[in-house]
Amino acid sequence: MPCAEKVRLVNSGLEATMYATRIARAVTGKKIIIKFEGHFHGLNDSLTWNIDTSAHSATKKKNGELERTPGTIGIPNEYGALTVPLQWNDLEGIENAFRVHNENIAGVILEPIALNIGCVRADTGFLEKLRVLTEKNGALLIFDEVLTGFRANLGGAQKELNITPDIATYGKAFGCGMPIAAIAGKADFMDVIAPKGPVQVSGTNTGRYLSVSVAHKVLTHLATGKVFQHIYDLEMQFRAGLKQVFDNHDIPCHIDSYGGRIGVHIGCKTAPKTMRDIEENYPRPFAGKLFSELSRNHKLYGFLMPLSFCPEPITLSAAHDLEMIESACNSLNLALGRVEFHEKKS
Repeated sequence: MPCAEKVRLVNSGLEATMYATRIARAVTGKKIIIKFEGHFHGLNDSLTWNIDTSAHSATKKKNGELERTPGTIGIPNEYGALTVPLQWNDLEGIENAFRVHNENIAGVILEPIALNIGCVRADTGFLEKLRVLTEKNGALLIFDEVLTGFRANLGGAQKELNITPDIATYGKAFGCGMPIAAIAGKADFMDVIAPKGPVQVSGTNTGRYLSVSVAHKVLTHLATGKVFQHIYDLEMQFRAGLKQVFDNHDIPCHIDSYGGRIGVHIGCKTAPKTMRDIEENYPRPFAGKLFSELSRNHKLYGFLMPLSFCPEPITLSAAHDLEMIESACNSLNLALGRVEFHEKKS
């Protein structure tokens, strides 16, 4: 991982992102964190904002900021005052946010590839501009690589995209089922963590020997590259199969993926750029009926699970094989023959 000069282990992605923002605030002496609509960074109070409004995207204000919407009840509005939510790929919005809040922005946190809303990539030049803006204004750039890290390569999305953040967070994939996550970053920033610095990062099971031992074996296995190639082959096969099925039933659908996580944007005729693009086209009643048909009659549990704004992305693992992919596509084809498609009405 290009940014990983030093690493601190924790137990979950939620903890990793929470501590990453704490580090940013400690390093900069500032308070505000900028995040993007639909990007999920765990259910900690300061980042659970504008992840899913359930009904529609948050209202966009004149200055480009979104109305602050908590992702769950039980979070005081005061936490929202420390968060500036923006639309993904809104370059004008991010530039304006730095003009308005310049003296108090500690960092910008994001998924380098937005996998929690399917698979929505950054526009050309967007991440590069974020890198320039954060450096220019003394804020930290934080990549949440909990979903992108260790899924397509050992270097994560930051290596593939050639954008090095100041801090990155990891989890899930390198633990292979064990509770482990990590904060990685440039030494100058990581050195604020105790015992070398004043920032407290700790927990009873943090750095637990069993989890660390498993993670070491996982990383050693991943380093051979065989798993990554296997997942990539399945991913390309599955994408092609899904597209053919939806095309055969004349259902508009945009499909993209990264590291075995496949976003199926039903109703979208072109690649979505924001969460709003997805919601405006997503036929939720149809998706609900399709999910029911797949679950009850084809035993595809959790396949294309309908969320409020898009289906839950499909996640492949090394345990899957081409026969399973072919079977899933056949089941989808049969299910679509029994569920009538209706485009979302505006």
